[in-house]
Amino acid sequence: MSTAVEPVSPPPDFPVYGLDQAWQGPRWLDFFEAKQGAPAWALWLGHRAEDGSGGVRIGTLPRSRYDATFTPRGGDNLAPVAFSAAFGLVNLTLPDAAVQRPDGLIPALVEHAEQQAKRHAEWRRVTWDVEGTPVRAAVWRFAGAWAGFTDALGGTYLVAVGIEVQPEGLRLSRFPGSKEHGIDLDAPLDLVELGRQRHERPDTWLPPPRRDSFHPDQLAVLDRPSPTPRMP
Repeated sequence: MSTAVEPVSPPPDFPVYGLDQAWQGPRWLDFFEAKQGAPAWALWLGHRAEDGSGGVRIGTLPRSRYDATFTPRGGDNLAPVAFSAAFGLVNLTLPDAAVQRPDGLIPALVEHAEQQAKRHAEWRRVTWDVEGTPVRAAVWRFAGAWAGFTDALGGTYLVAVGIEVQPEGLRLSRFPGSKEHGIDLDAPLDLVELGRQRHERPDTWLPPPRRDSFHPDQLAVLDRPSPTPRMP
């Protein structure tokens, strides 16, 4: 499962957020979403625990650009944000590629993420800390992990996907970039370069909760009936 992303975009022109400096473990520029040559509408940083057991992916979504991309005619601006979180969760919780995918599972997972995103108002509320300020975030749990988002910042949506890390009390701050972690936020965003960095840093990925089998939550989506289409 992947999102369609073109290979090169300008450096991010918005503040980028990640876990604060208390986090111990590898960090990396995970991926970005944009049209070819245009500014990104989402940028994601990865964080993995020192013992390799799990970690958190943090997405920064500049609000005006994200809304213009996904809800240009108005409507529920938060549904696409929630889907970004939910899609990341169903993607990151898939077991290793060697585990055979049951027929229809991947489309069913994407549909399930879409349905849950539309119900984001029902997601559990927790508190995150963003640069010392407590903010409310909506969280959805699935397949032994969780995804969440907050719209508490004026110009930015923040999205997180966590594995073996609790969502309550997540601590976020602006991330200026770091040569130590190989994250240059002044450089163009280049998928080829990101691929090269992943090859050189094999620890820069998040292991799913289960690597050798599917979680019952994942298999259960195959048993759910598709929603009945509404009459026009």
